[in-house]
Amino acid sequence: MSVIKLRSRLCVPIQLVVMAVFTCMCNGCGNDKPEDPGEDILMMIDGKTLSLQDVVAKIPVGIEPEDSAALFDRIVDTWIESVVLVELAESKLPDTDEIDMKVDAYRNRLIVMEYLRHMKDGQRQKVDEDVVRAYYDSHKQELLTESPLIKGVYMKVAASSAGVDKIKELVFRSTESDIDRLEKDWMETALQYDYFGSKWIDWQTLADQIPYRFYNPDAFLETHKNFETTYNGSTYIFHISDYLPTGSEQPYEFASEKISAMLEQKKISQYEESLVRSLVEKAVKENRLVSVSYDPVKRTFLPKTHKTINKDTK
Repeated sequence: MSVIKLRSRLCVPIQLVVMAVFTCMCNGCGNDKPEDPGEDILMMIDGKTLSLQDVVAKIPVGIEPEDSAALFDRIVDTWIESVVLVELAESKLPDTDEIDMKVDAYRNRLIVMEYLRHMKDGQRQKVDEDVVRAYYDSHKQELLTESPLIKGVYMKVAASSAGVDKIKELVFRSTESDIDRLEKDWMETALQYDYFGSKWIDWQTLADQIPYRFYNPDAFLETHKNFETTYNGSTYIFHISDYLPTGSEQPYEFASEKISAMLEQKKISQYEESLVRSLVEKAVKENRLVSVSYDPVKRTFLPKTHKTINKDTK
């Protein structure tokens, strides 16, 4: 079957193609003679083959027939380009041994990284709260804000909403009863709402939500507690109840999460290092890792007169 005819088959739902390929394969299972690869093999070059099943397996189930056909073309084109370019590169490069070594090293590193990821998922190195607090107390003069921190409330509503003026009044006052009324009476009107009056957040977290250029956040926050702007049919309203300027010491409740994550990562790194050391020592003890001129445990070069006592190694 020609490639053009095979491609045209993708104009029907891709599930039918998968079923057709599967049926053809099953029908050939009971035959003693090898099945004719012509129906499934799209093309061959220097011993490398691309089959219809290889291509179909990469096409998601459920997409439109036209999209399936376009994706089919891209997969085939990519395979052809890869094969011919690799062959050209191999013929022009004088030595591919270094590339092979890099590939092996990369593969080994991926295996190690995947193992460590599974290990981390199964064994979280939880850091005690008192350790986090102690670290903060010892380093808080170094933990300075890189942008202002703020507390307050923010709301975005449609500019055409009949309640904009009332919402603005409640947001700008932001008493406890005002916040209760906002959340009880006006939440259905809100396009966005965030109350952060009891926790510090980075100013940029709020600024990113608003289509307005705040050239100097510190200068702005020093003179503005309330703000509103309308753009593209929406009105943005916020009230700042408290703020800390850039360069201030980070409050513990803001810094603690980052400190905890940092200390947790440190514990994981220490655990990984300890694991590697123990594996090295075990390999040396079992004579699988042989010291010839370097001691991997002590990390020192051995005297030139040193001779290993491993009878199994020559």
